[in-house]
Amino acid sequence: MKLARLIDKPALGYGKVGRILISVVTVAALVAIAVFVPGSAFAASFASSIGVTAAQGATILVAIGSVAISLASSLLTGILFRPKSDMSAAKINVRIEAPQRWIAAGKVLLGGGVNFAEFDSQGNLWWIIIHSDSIANGPFQYYLDSKLVTVSGNNVTSPDFMRKGKSYFRIWTHTYSETDPVPTGATELAAALPSLWDVASHQLVGTTYSVICGLSIKLDNRYKVYRWRGPLGMGEPNVALLANWSNMYDPRDPEQTLGDRSTYKPSRNNSLIWAWWRTHPYGMKKPESEVNWDMVAEQADICDQTVVGIESTQPRYECAIAARDDVGRGDIQTQIMLACDGQIVFDDEGKSWMRAGHYHVPTLSLSRNRDIIAMESIEAQDGESETQGVVVRFLDHLAEFTTQPSAAWRNPNYYKPNEGNTFLTVDIPTIYNHNQAMRVAKSIGMRSQPLQKLAPTTGLRGLRAMQERFVDINYDNTFAGDYEIISPVEIDESGMFCSLALVPVGPDRFDLLAGEERARPNGTTTETTVTIDPPSGVTVMRANNRIEARFDAPDREDVRYEFQYINQSDYTDAESDPWGQMQTDMDALFAFSGVVDQNVPQYVRWRAVSSGGTDGAWSTLYSLGSLAMPPVTDLSVTPDTGSALLAWKNPTDARFFGVDVFRSTTPLFGDATQVLTNYGGALGEVQWWTNSVAPGTYYWWVRATDGASLFANPTGPVSATVT
Repeated sequence: MKLARLIDKPALGYGKVGRILISVVTVAALVAIAVFVPGSAFAASFASSIGVTAAQGATILVAIGSVAISLASSLLTGILFRPKSDMSAAKINVRIEAPQRWIAAGKVLLGGGVNFAEFDSQGNLWWIIIHSDSIANGPFQYYLDSKLVTVSGNNVTSPDFMRKGKSYFRIWTHTYSETDPVPTGATELAAALPSLWDVASHQLVGTTYSVICGLSIKLDNRYKVYRWRGPLGMGEPNVALLANWSNMYDPRDPEQTLGDRSTYKPSRNNSLIWAWWRTHPYGMKKPESEVNWDMVAEQADICDQTVVGIESTQPRYECAIAARDDVGRGDIQTQIMLACDGQIVFDDEGKSWMRAGHYHVPTLSLSRNRDIIAMESIEAQDGESETQGVVVRFLDHLAEFTTQPSAAWRNPNYYKPNEGNTFLTVDIPTIYNHNQAMRVAKSIGMRSQPLQKLAPTTGLRGLRAMQERFVDINYDNTFAGDYEIISPVEIDESGMFCSLALVPVGPDRFDLLAGEERARPNGTTTETTVTIDPPSGVTVMRANNRIEARFDAPDREDVRYEFQYINQSDYTDAESDPWGQMQTDMDALFAFSGVVDQNVPQYVRWRAVSSGGTDGAWSTLYSLGSLAMPPVTDLSVTPDTGSALLAWKNPTDARFFGVDVFRSTTPLFGDATQVLTNYGGALGEVQWWTNSVAPGTYYWWVRATDGASLFANPTGPVSATVT
């Protein structure tokens, strides 16, 4: 009997028995068909085909007594992991003539292919990424060059993609709905490039896509913003969208109606995603009427069970799938089933459903007195297993959606501490939770590395095993209890006898016992921060009506220094603060500002920047106080007819040059008019000056100055009435 027949339709050629041949196709169990035959040529070949070593592969294939697992290598490898949809590659942007298309379900990070790119009249770069042929449901999150970024409105506001508080990248995402295959129009692109993009003519039907705009920037600063690895090769970032993809029918939800896709909702439930793919027009293409929705609901409840792990609590089985258009539809289904160690089951009406990995008391019992005609077994001897545990490589959300190995599940029957243990490695990219990966690893390990395998030969009652996962065996004191069926049920040429392969199973098969779950090897994702030494030997001063700084030479030739200044009254510790840039001469080890008001205190800061785009941290603020001129003293006024005599004493500051005199008819300095400029005199000298005025009452102020931009606070007012 060929497995291919058992996947999609009842086997033919057995007369009335044919209707009974409604089979179970076990996916993960195929990993475990193997037993202890080191050196098998097929095992080595098969191991190579799924990415494990020949030593690990030695456990993959063997005949179990009279049960000949006569599946061709190509069929097995097709059912297992090849070709696989490389979901970690789904987040990459590509620029090729015919980019791969993706269909997605669950929470998936998708990049996609560039569909359009052009500069507008302002030098802004616009491009389109088509992420998927599936509907995207929010909330949306964006990864730019594998960095999770914050987006406010349409502006990327993460510091790595900004400069001086300005966002240089903007994103608009458009998707369609179950009732309208046309996504929302890219009006933002049409406004920027009206001669090239027309919303009515460029609808991108049936896709989810993002429009990205990279703002223009001065050429000297371009490398600070456009320093990423995007598909255009112009320093733009790779853009990937994290969303809840596709809508699927949940028979448990009273708000949903089978056949009315407008009522469907997104989900990560493994059972629902399997049913979605089973019926998707670009999936397995099966009618919804050929799915047993009652059993899908029952299995969905199992998938939703809460499991407590060492990191957190999570549903028992969640799934995420990104299906590439060049990968076999059956292979995608296999990846979905692997996420929950699942089986496809066909009921008596030929309707299918997926049984998730979950223990239940067997409903089928095979006994020696009634059913079992012969029994063969293999007992594992010490050291016979070539692998001592299982590692599942899964798509880790905490590692920016890259494929990561789980901690090894250690088989208690074979693992030896402090010795060189070898682990079977299995790729299941549809898993994104470490606890789930370890539970599936245990299930695979207990199936592929058991202490005992049985191969009973039964009468036709054994055909019932085609619909079961577990069976109760009552043979003798040695072979008794619950067993898992790990092979197809084989029928001999006479059609009278059945053979199958079994391994022991217990209630803890699909759960991790205390101590079995171990911390993920990679932990949480961290980024290595490259640091550069800050400027050293910095001195800051006021000179030549500007701020000047000197510093020591850096140790690296690719490093330069930046100095900035700001009036202390303008400083708020915000990105938008109006910092002024100082000119830096790295050869002279000297930096200077433009002309500044010497009477106003400023802050100065500095940092190192490498030519590779690495920015050092800004220094703590250096406070540069004002250089105010001391005021004049002893100001007095003596009125006379038609004039007034002013007297004062000059300050003794060496910067003193002269005084300015102001006069007003009110006591407010703001109303005063300057009537004398830079009236010179010696330091500390008492000076006089006669001011001729018309009769009236007047007020005077005298202000010391350095003759340029440095001024003392005005002294005054003094008043007098002139006759």
